[in-house]
Amino acid sequence: MQKKSMLGVGWVLALGLLSGGASAGIDDLQGTKAGEMPQPNNLGTAERCAGCHRAEGQDPLDYMPTDTWAGTMMANAWRDPIFKAALTIANQDVPGIGTFCLRCHTPVGFVNGRATPPDGSGLDPNAASDGKIVDGQGVSCNVCHRAKPTLGEDGKPSYHLGNAQLVFDTTPEAAGFTSTPVMYGPYENVESNSHVGERDPMLAGSQFCGQCHQVTNPEVMLRNADGTETAIEFPLDTTFEEWASSDFRDGGADPRSCVDCHMKRKTGELAVADLGPLRADPRDHVLVGGNHWGIQAVMAAEKEYVAEREASFQLALDRTLESLASAASVTLVEAPEEARPGDEITVAVRVENLTGHKFPTGYAESRRAWIAVLLVGEDGVERPLLGGYDADTGEIQHEPPTHEYRAVHGRWDGDAGAGEKEEHLALHDMIISDTRIPPKGFVPSQKTQPTPEIDFGDGNGGYRNYDEARFTLTVPAGAFGAQTLSARVYYQSMTREYIDFLRSENVTDDLGERLHAIYEETGEAPPILVASADASIDLGEAPDNTGGGDASGGGDASGGGGDGPTSGPDGAREAGGCGCRTPESGHGGWLPAGLAGLALASAAARRRRAHRRR
Repeated sequence: MQKKSMLGVGWVLALGLLSGGASAGIDDLQGTKAGEMPQPNNLGTAERCAGCHRAEGQDPLDYMPTDTWAGTMMANAWRDPIFKAALTIANQDVPGIGTFCLRCHTPVGFVNGRATPPDGSGLDPNAASDGKIVDGQGVSCNVCHRAKPTLGEDGKPSYHLGNAQLVFDTTPEAAGFTSTPVMYGPYENVESNSHVGERDPMLAGSQFCGQCHQVTNPEVMLRNADGTETAIEFPLDTTFEEWASSDFRDGGADPRSCVDCHMKRKTGELAVADLGPLRADPRDHVLVGGNHWGIQAVMAAEKEYVAEREASFQLALDRTLESLASAASVTLVEAPEEARPGDEITVAVRVENLTGHKFPTGYAESRRAWIAVLLVGEDGVERPLLGGYDADTGEIQHEPPTHEYRAVHGRWDGDAGAGEKEEHLALHDMIISDTRIPPKGFVPSQKTQPTPEIDFGDGNGGYRNYDEARFTLTVPAGAFGAQTLSARVYYQSMTREYIDFLRSENVTDDLGERLHAIYEETGEAPPILVASADASIDLGEAPDNTGGGDASGGGDASGGGGDGPTSGPDGAREAGGCGCRTPESGHGGWLPAGLAGLALASAAARRRRAHRRR
């Protein structure tokens, strides 16, 4: 097994703090505490920042800070209807825990003491010309550019990793009462009438992102598979730790920070503000990952707000598809060149994780990816052999079984060696399963250890950043002629199972019902095609059907038809040819639905809703 010393002394210490030691609880978290900011504070609105940091007239908005930030989930962390529905369930399960959740989703609201009541009802929803904060702006400009490191025990600056333990300067001078506030960033020579600037190279480091993208529950300890309680806080999101345990970490074999992948550079000498000098190759603020449907959900929930920022939201959607298209690659390692209907064929598929963390990463609830294998005829008709998606139920076809990449959390059910999968994230104490593909050079901890359903071992005690899966598949009886064998990886950031849970378990308000309506309105989060690989296969000539019949195999449960894939930027395709089963397919047939975001046919959606109500 690879040794932890490979991480370097600094990361060993950092990950030790993340992974070990009994928790003292939520009330003992570090960082600026609720109510410590001087009131009224000067953590102003994004609209104020936009006065200088937005595109004007015909200028492109694909790199200016406020334009590129406004449509992201960072900007809309509190507006997110998924978070709001989940917050209700968390408060039902553990009264008062919502204040802890709000630390990440509205850091400014938290430090200003308005994250209590824990349902967010105390947050200030209104903008004001005097600079009063809009708590609903989520991770706003001031959250990142006013937060600062502190000196660690070694005398070096560092951040409190995990759980949004952000530190802000609370002195009257820094708060802007006796001088203009300090904004930290990548530049020394800052010219502004609203603030002074100070260069902080740590702002671009992954440890800064690790303040929020590493989330544990300090009130619940992780249990082993036999139910034994450990001294480790239950891990809800380990994205930072996954990166810090990979070749992409600082000092690793292929070092790359979070911003290297999630904040693209715009080439040239460009202005990032009305005042001040031009900047060489500035980074944009399109901080996106794979949460494509989350952006759509915000757009449906906040129509009036979005209407004024349509270009920013479209940019976020497009860049999310770009991000997903670069997340993984697919290779057909083995595929037959010819076969006949009814034959069993062997197909070997390699899926490689190209990211600096697990694929997929983030919260366990609702995020998943999987392998699908389809036959595609010269006429475009697609027949799923493996991993089809049932649009009626929101389920993946598991006969024959495919490889699914996801983390499943739950609770110990009282029996040794057993755990029960469920979605009450505030109560989770067991990792039931984790089959997500590790990043390159991965050295796991107890919180990030893959479970054995899929073997990622490299044969030398380490872990591969790819899965190589072999499948025995049957050629459908109605498939003939020259065809394409297509191996694909699909991804969803939301499942119907989780949407139904958030609705059915809510006994407090209507946020689950409203989220369910948004889910239906926006096309029910169809799968997104991340990557694919194709090979030609000859299935022989169709029989002579002079006596009648359908040579295409109509009525066969494996038959296919429907629309082709919808392409997005850089090849990411939404739900095209995912083997979706639709009500029109008949006999339980698996057909590609050709879904593409908001373009789901309303008639089909109505039929599915009516079917479920029955």
